Amino acid sequence: MKDFGYVIDNFFTHKDYLVPANQIPGTMYTPLQFIFVAVLLAFIIATAIYVAKHKRLIKPVFTGIWITLVILEVLIVAWDTFSGKNKSFDLAVNLSLYPCSIFMYAMPFAIWGKGNVKKMACGYVCTLGLLGAAINYIYPVARLTTYSCISFAGFHTFFYHGSMLFTCLVMLISGYHRYTNVTHWWELLLPSVMSLVVSIPANIINYSSIDADYMYFRGKFPLLAKLCGGVSEVKITFVIYILYIVIPALFYLPSYVAYKRRTKDSSALCTEAAIL
Repeated sequence: MKDFGYVIDNFFTHKDYLVPANQIPGTMYTPLQFIFVAVLLAFIIATAIYVAKHKRLIKPVFTGIWITLVILEVLIVAWDTFSGKNKSFDLAVNLSLYPCSIFMYAMPFAIWGKGNVKKMACGYVCTLGLLGAAINYIYPVARLTTYSCISFAGFHTFFYHGSMLFTCLVMLISGYHRYTNVTHWWELLLPSVMSLVVSIPANIINYSSIDADYMYFRGKFPLLAKLCGGVSEVKITFVIYILYIVIPALFYLPSYVAYKRRTKDSSALCTEAAIL
């Protein structure tokens, strides 16, 4: 087992040149990872509460986060492309077409959008974005199976998903976005719009000659692969589409149901009053 000095010395080293993951501190489910995640989570919650209470900070902070993430995305792709043994861009894995990548595309609309456009973007952040951030904290398989959390790749994944969690918390604590006031059935679909738009280029590439699985529509994500073993890729794609629509809608369904009940009760009272 390597010591902490190894991860510091190899902070920018590509996985092609690292020792096996089980010898590196801070990889998947090691004590260093647990400590790192706990400290980071506490920091995210504390800063989210602070920013949410000082509402003038929300848009500048969101803007800074978005710009930083876009720059880091370019850097991480370039680093991954040119720092390994095979110095070429891998079209099957290096495009920003994953469920969490949508965060970068949604944030400008969440920051500067109005009305339903803003609801659409914030809806993604506070549903699929929240779930994506949570999953990558619990199961950071994309990076920590080969890298330490104390590495450029590890830093990027935790900063990215930490930003998603932070943004969602600020939105919900401050009232910037709510799961309430849903009065039309089509509002339940707004949070899935960003995912459906990004799914178009994702599936064009997925079903080309390239062996890609962007947005996990072909079911190759480890957990999905276990659950969907033996199921055809077309059926998996159909099911994933349904999940991208239904899961975000569930966050807002209680509000819509409550509104329909209030409307029904109000109509009943009006009818009864008219009869009397």
